[in-house]
Amino acid sequence: MPFVLFRTPRGRFAIDAYFTEFVSLEPRKALLIKDPSKEALSETAERPLPVLLRGDVGEFLRELFLNLEETAREMREKRISHIRRWNVLRFLGVPTGYRRHIIEDEVLADLERENSFGLALLKAVLGAGNWEEVGAAEIVNEGVAYREVWIEDGKVKSPAGKDAVYTGLLKKDPVFRTAFYSALFRDALLFREMEEKAQAFPYSQQAT
Repeated sequence: MPFVLFRTPRGRFAIDAYFTEFVSLEPRKALLIKDPSKEALSETAERPLPVLLRGDVGEFLRELFLNLEETAREMREKRISHIRRWNVLRFLGVPTGYRRHIIEDEVLADLERENSFGLALLKAVLGAGNWEEVGAAEIVNEGVAYREVWIEDGKVKSPAGKDAVYTGLLKKDPVFRTAFYSALFRDALLFREMEEKAQAFPYSQQAT
């Protein structure tokens, strides 16, 4: 797996440069930021996944911060509006479906918590508490490094041990799960053998 290394006023970090494109919610991109000193990263890889996070990593992080800030504001307004509307209807004696409203509020609350956590992570990594500080923060790209991962007993593991973040995403994020297993089986022995045989197969025989 490729990671883009970068430095901020808070220190040196690494962000997944492949699976940031394959999560179903924006705040989950922030979860893919790692402390490179705690990971077994290498400068090279035998069969690396492509680097999909291209361009200026600083711009990517600032855009993500702005998106999460806007989402946090929208989520608060949506929850407040939902609760206010529900309370008015209850006061007027209009049947609204109590259980349905509880479920809807729980879903909104979960999304709000996840977004708030992603935003808090970004603030800690960037050493900034608001958009003005984020815009002024110096973020330096330091190249690409790679990390080996595998599945064992349903858990995502690396040479550094179990990865709780990736294991959690594997269970709850369908977009990540599909991308992860697609990447995993891309390197499966059978697939490689089929790929090598297809490449070695004479063109004239393929044409027939």
